[in-house]
Amino acid sequence: MVQKKTEYGAGPLFRVAGTVAGVMMGSGLLVLANAFLLPALAAQPVAGAAGGWLVLAALVPWGPALVACAYAFNRLLAGHGHGVFRDFQQSYRLNFVQAIKVWLPYLLALAVITTNLAGVPAGLGTDNPAGPAFRLALLVMALLVATASMNALLLLARFSFRTQDLYRLSLYSFGAQKRVVLGNAGILFVSATLLLMTTALLLPVMAGTALFLVCLNSRPLLRLVEEKFTAAPPEEPGTP
Repeated sequence: MVQKKTEYGAGPLFRVAGTVAGVMMGSGLLVLANAFLLPALAAQPVAGAAGGWLVLAALVPWGPALVACAYAFNRLLAGHGHGVFRDFQQSYRLNFVQAIKVWLPYLLALAVITTNLAGVPAGLGTDNPAGPAFRLALLVMALLVATASMNALLLLARFSFRTQDLYRLSLYSFGAQKRVVLGNAGILFVSATLLLMTTALLLPVMAGTALFLVCLNSRPLLRLVEEKFTAAPPEEPGTP
C-alpha cells in the first residue's frame, strides 16, 4: 500500500495557527480603519457633551470596517480566501458607501438609547422604583438593535442585496434563525460586559475576536439566506 505524503502546512496545527494569525490581522485592521476612535474615547470623559458627539462621529467608519472584516473572516472560515489583508481591503473599497448607509441608522438608534440610558437617574429620580425596569428595557433594546445591525452587516459582507432588503433580512433572521440570533446577542453582551468591567479603550482590540465568533456562529444564517433569497446558478448546456 502506498502511503500518501502529507503536504507541508496541511495539518490541523497549521490551520489553527493560520486562523489565529488571521483573527489577529483582522483585529489590527479594525484598529487601523478606526484609528480616530481611541483618541475620541480617551477625550470623551473630559469633553462632556462635545465628547459624545466626537465618539459618535468616530464610530461612523466602524460599519465599513466591520463589513470588510466579516468578509475576510468568512472567506478564512471557508478556506478559500486570498489572505485577510487582501480580502479586507477589497471589501472595504467595494462596500464602503453601502456599509455607511446600512450602519448609520443603527448607530443613531444606539446613540439615542445610550443618551436615554445615561439620563435615567436624572429623569426619574434616584429613588424611583421604575428606574431599574426602565434601564433594563433600554439595555434589552440596545442589545436587539446591536444584534440586528450585526446581522445586516454580515449579510452585506456576503451578499449584494439592496439596503432596504438588508434591513428586512436582519429582522427576518430573528424568527428564522433563533439560535444564531441568540448566539450573536450573547457574544455581543459578553463583549460589552467585559468592556464595561475593564475599559472601552479595548474595544478595537476585542472587536476582532468577537466578530470572528459572530461569523462562526452565523454560518447557518448565511446558508439559509443563500438558499431562500438568492437565485440558483444557471444550468450548463447538456445538464440533465
